[in-house]
Amino acid sequence: MSVKSILSYSSIFLALSVFAFTLVFHSMTDRDVRSVIRLPKKTVSEQVALTAGRCSDREKITDLESASDPHLLKLSEYQAVCDSFVTDRIMLFTDMPKDKNGAVESAKKMAETLKEFSRFHVTPIVVVEPVNEWGLIDFKEFGTGFYDKWITAYFKAIKAEGVTDDMMGIWVPFPEANLPYWNHENATPKDFSVIVNKYLGTLKKEFPQAKGSVLLNSATYDNEDFNWESGEYVSLVPYVSGIKKGLVDSFGIQGFPWAPPAGSERVGLFDAREYLNARLAMEAADTLEVKDIWFNTGSFSSKYTLDEKMTIAVDPGKRKDVLNGILSEVISAQKKGYSVWLNIFAENKSQLAEATDWSYWSDTDQASDLNRSVFVDFMVKAKDIDIPVSLFDVRHQ
Repeated sequence: MSVKSILSYSSIFLALSVFAFTLVFHSMTDRDVRSVIRLPKKTVSEQVALTAGRCSDREKITDLESASDPHLLKLSEYQAVCDSFVTDRIMLFTDMPKDKNGAVESAKKMAETLKEFSRFHVTPIVVVEPVNEWGLIDFKEFGTGFYDKWITAYFKAIKAEGVTDDMMGIWVPFPEANLPYWNHENATPKDFSVIVNKYLGTLKKEFPQAKGSVLLNSATYDNEDFNWESGEYVSLVPYVSGIKKGLVDSFGIQGFPWAPPAGSERVGLFDAREYLNARLAMEAADTLEVKDIWFNTGSFSSKYTLDEKMTIAVDPGKRKDVLNGILSEVISAQKKGYSVWLNIFAENKSQLAEATDWSYWSDTDQASDLNRSVFVDFMVKAKDIDIPVSLFDVRHQ
């Protein structure tokens, strides 16, 4: 038999074999065999269709690109991507004063920010970190009243600048107090209630209608666990049980996905039921007698970005799965009758010590179009199930 004949018969035999396998596979699984044959690049594009269009049915906040505040300028970029309204809640961070002059100076800057947010009808979520020019604030020392006069001066100065209650937004002092990087070596969970009562009590004296909130991490760490190895998903009630009723209008819980560096045998954490534990949030909210719960979270595209050997990347398809999981966990609280909302942390911190890119687009990101689509798709889904979304991101000049 000639070589040509051998090749011809072989081709026919191979084609019949593939045909027969396809028929048997389909009859046994009721699936097309092509559905389980995916190339890596195709996987991403099939999981994340390029979503164009609007994130919501509302019109954009007008003239936002003319704002001077970097948070509002960044929000204008989101509106451009979504070709629509995105959110009217934005998170920003501030610190605490160390003396009266510093309190007044800081208050004037904050007043300018609050007025501009009000001009564009955007609610600020003001996260007040326990740090000042001296460094980290000692929780125990704050609880003694050492800072009371400066916090009082701070809010009085904000009021003197013409800021009204409805401009103040939501204030969140001592965020993630159950994480080890704050100065609370000698403090107990009960001390958290003491310092929150002091801070928010002072706020409400000057601005009775301003909103107060607390934000705790879903995993609690020992205050000396600087290796971040022993976080436990335990009750957050000890932190909030002593907070005076009426000071706090909502409870916030924080949790983020995590992955080990390249080459590690450790397993990543991508299940929102664990890192963003709605059950713990509901328990804490019930203790505070509030029905408003918010979730601070996000999804990253890369991590350990300051070391090429450690860097890992998460494809847009995985990011979409992460965000869908987040929505599912938030819905679990919504179904229990709580008013829920999400804050998405979306700043690119790849060049900072955190070495993580939480953003959804970048001029240097080859998957940028797909990551934009992930964000748009997420916003549309959140809108469809009535879950408001706020943002933290900032335009770096």
